Order: sequence, then structure tokens, then C-alpha cells
Amino acid sequence: MFLRRKLTVMATVALLSTSLLAGCSSSGENSNGGSNGGGTATAAEVLANKNARAAISMIIDKQAYCDVILNNGSIPTSTFTPKGLAFDNGKDYTDLTEGMGYEYNEEQAKELWEKAKEEVGFDTVEIKLLTYDHDLGKRTGEYIQSELSDLEGLTVKVSNLPFKQKLEKETKGEFDLAFSGWGADYPDPLTYLATMQTGNQFANQTGYKSDEYNKLVEEAKKLPTTEAYAKYAEAEKLMLEDGYLAPISQKAGAYLEKEYVSGIVNNSWGADFTYTYADVNKDDKVLNLATSSDIPTLDLSKATDQSSFQTANTTMEGLTRVDAEGKVQPGVAESWETSEDGLTWTFKLRKNSTWSNGTPVTAHDFEYSWKRTLTPETASEYSYIMADIVGSSTKEIEANGVDGVGVKALDDYTLEVKLNRPVAYFAELVSFQVFFPQNQAFVESCGDAYGSAADKQLYNGPFTLTSWKMEDQFTMEKNPNYWDAANVKLNKINTKVVKDTGAEVSLYENGQIDRAGLSSDYVDKYKDSKEFHTRDVASVFMLQVNGGNNK
Repeated sequence: MFLRRKLTVMATVALLSTSLLAGCSSSGENSNGGSNGGGTATAAEVLANKNARAAISMIIDKQAYCDVILNNGSIPTSTFTPKGLAFDNGKDYTDLTEGMGYEYNEEQAKELWEKAKEEVGFDTVEIKLLTYDHDLGKRTGEYIQSELSDLEGLTVKVSNLPFKQKLEKETKGEFDLAFSGWGADYPDPLTYLATMQTGNQFANQTGYKSDEYNKLVEEAKKLPTTEAYAKYAEAEKLMLEDGYLAPISQKAGAYLEKEYVSGIVNNSWGADFTYTYADVNKDDKVLNLATSSDIPTLDLSKATDQSSFQTANTTMEGLTRVDAEGKVQPGVAESWETSEDGLTWTFKLRKNSTWSNGTPVTAHDFEYSWKRTLTPETASEYSYIMADIVGSSTKEIEANGVDGVGVKALDDYTLEVKLNRPVAYFAELVSFQVFFPQNQAFVESCGDAYGSAADKQLYNGPFTLTSWKMEDQFTMEKNPNYWDAANVKLNKINTKVVKDTGAEVSLYENGQIDRAGLSSDYVDKYKDSKEFHTRDVASVFMLQVNGGNNK
């Protein structure tokens, strides 16, 4: 049965790819006809209907997608918060969400779709699907297009865009469906659930507004962990049933890595990798890599994506950092202490952390950075991650400005942070890139160009970005002024933008890169190689369903 399903999927995707190359869309056999006599509806009208959103989520065979299109250890999921991220006394939070969301059920999906037709009054509709322009993004688009074509009267048109352009369209709400991913920023369910609270990233993009959901999340934040997780699960169930997000898979990765490479840390949250401890058994100490997406921005207040955060994680550093075992270690802060009630954190900064222009990194750089992110004019999509800091809410900032925010440089090397609630994982949270420092004088000198080129950013991490050719390649070189430079073994990291897996594998086989990600086509070929590896990731890929933000 599985083999037959696999062959069917592969054949369908192959057929669809030829039509997509010609810029055409694919639809189901009966997509131009129906029995409701309602004519053609707009995508906005249809996606505003809960039954239509549920049908779209349920019609996608997630197991087949993981087995056939990915084939890299990724697992199907119908929930937003991934396995292996958040634990309460050893118990995974996802034990509470098991069975939630819309699982694959073709028959029920078609029934719900027919109900949506009756409720909205339509027979046919064209929906646009936004996805990535690399080869996996294209294959994913073709697969989802194939699955959705089983809903009678639905035509799906796929648009494959470069990463930066795709992000811009999603931010503006210029999509019907968008295949997107989200990775954990810190080890708590809130790193996922907060994105769907009114005013935050995915809620804004999809038009999701639920007072009940907001209330449940806010109530959970005030509770001890066990009670909080139960309340978070209640909120997640409600949000999933509303259908503005349709989770598909929890990410895993298959890759090749040369035997002379060591020490690259595969992170389960935050940036995908840490290169601080990496080494190559070569005289030049140069690591050569490939990536499928260029860096959208190095403006820490405006970054929202893995590519930007990955580069920032390699070239900059926050108050804390995460080591090879996933444990929090001192970064720019050499020590910190917490008040008895858990509401005040005081960080003592080291005096030998410097910017790449030679000026010292101070507590003022952190205060400025966090307040810049929270300033409404900055229009940061990630400002919500600072919601636990006193005075950081939109209403409070509208009333008092950022001067009322609870982050303050007591002197050049002492930073005080006041919280609304005890946050046990705050030391982990401030290792995330949005909490990194920014040098006010430099930011203001760059103006709108800040973070747009290698020389439009200052660096205080183990490497500095010395070259950045858009959509081509970028280079990071060891930072001799990094306070822990003695323990950084690499001299240089070269990264080439390669959007085709076949081309990436060829570069690997020819010795031009030292690591290569594998798509399903290559896993079987290399799975017995000593250089073949897999990794689990606390990231989820899903469809954003624009049910109320159409522009």
C-alpha cells in the first residue's frame, strides 16, 4: 500500500513540475465544475470560512510528504509546538497536545469542503500558494498543489520566490497560502504560541484574532510550569481548530559532512548551528559551506528568519551563549544574579568584549538595542519576544515611550532587567539573537543602510562578516578581538548560496564544500556512507492560511 502511494505521489509531482515550469497551475479533474451553482469565489471569501480552512489542512497527506518528498527523518505533525523542545520534570509538553489539530483524512476533508461551498456559495476558486524558490521549496509546492487538487473546484497556483521576497509578501499579507517554517527561539511552548497572539508575527500575517486564545496564553504565563503547560495546550487546541495554521512536518535533517570536520553544534533551538567550536583537520583552517537562502538582513531588530539569525549567531554575541551540550554559558556577561522573587536580573559584563571597530561593548549597547527593537517606528516583527520585560507592551510604550521599559544600564558594565513575571529560562532567552547588543552611534551613522552589507554592521562575536555578495556567497573570518578568540579554531568560513540540492551535492563530491544538505533523492544513495548524518530539530513547517489579512 505504501509503495503504491509513494509511486503515485512521485508520478503526480513529476507531471505537475512540467506544468509549473511553464507558469501554469494545476487543478483537480472536476475543478471547473460543481453542484452548488455559486459560481466563482475569491480566495479571501473562501479562506475566511472555518470549514474551508479545516478541509485544506486535512486533505494533505503529511506522512507521504515526509516519506516521499523529504525522506530525511522529518515526521508528520498536526500540532504547532514540536516534540523535544519543552519539558516539565522530564515530561514532553507535546504529550498534552497529542491528537490535537487536523490529521490527514481525505474523506472528511472533502465533506468539509462541500459544506464550505454551501456556506460561502461557490463552485470554483483559485488560491495562490507561496513557497520558496529552492528545489525542495518547488517540490513542496508541487506536492501541496497535487494534494489540494483533490478538493473539487479548487485550483492552486504556485509562486516560488527567493527567501527575502517571500518574507516581504508574507509580512504584507500578500498571499492566500504560504508554506512557512518556524524554529524555536528558546525552550518553552511560548516560543511558538506567542506568534499567534494578536499583534504578533503569524497572527498579523494570517489575520488571526482570538480574544479567547490571547486570554489563555496570558493566563498560562502567570502559572507554575505544570499548570502553565496544561493551559498552553488548551490554547493550542483552540488555535489549531480555528485553522489559520496547518502544521505539516517537524523538521529533521540529512546531510553529508567530511570526516575532517568536527565541532559543529546542531542546535535544537535558536540558530541552527554554532560554529564557535568547529574545526577542520586542514592547514588553512577554512570551512566551506552552502546555504539555500541568502541573508535577508543583519539588522537585529528587523531580522525574522533563520538565515539572518544564523549569521548573527556566528558573528555576534549576547549576554549569554549556548555551548556544545546546549547549556547556557557566559557570553558578554561574565556573571549574573537573580532577585529572590525572580523579577530582577542583574548582568555583569566583561570588560574585554569589543566591537569590530575597537570600541568596547557596554551595557548601554544592550539597553539601546532592546529599546530600539521595542520602538514602534522600528516596526520590529520580533518585539513581542520581549513581552516579559516591564513596560514593554504596546499600550505601555504608547503611554510612556521606551524610557519606561525595564532594561537599564546601571553603569558601563552592569545591566539591570526587570520582568513582569519570573521566567526560568531567561538566561537561555537572552542568548537569542534579537537580544544581542547594537552600537547606537554606528546604527545611526548607517541610517537605512544599517545591516544591509558586510560593512554596515559591527561584530562582537567569534567571526566577522568580511564579504557579502548578494545571492552568491559570503565570508566570515576569525575575529582576533573576540574575548574568547583563543578557543576559536577556524580562520575562515566561506558560504555559497546554492538553491539546487544536486548542485550542492556536486560541490561536496568535488571537495568544494565540506557539508551538504540532502533532499529525498540523495538520502538512499548516501545513507550507508560514513559521511552521512541526520539531526532532529525543534522546528515545524506548516501552511499559513490567510483567513483575514488579504491585501
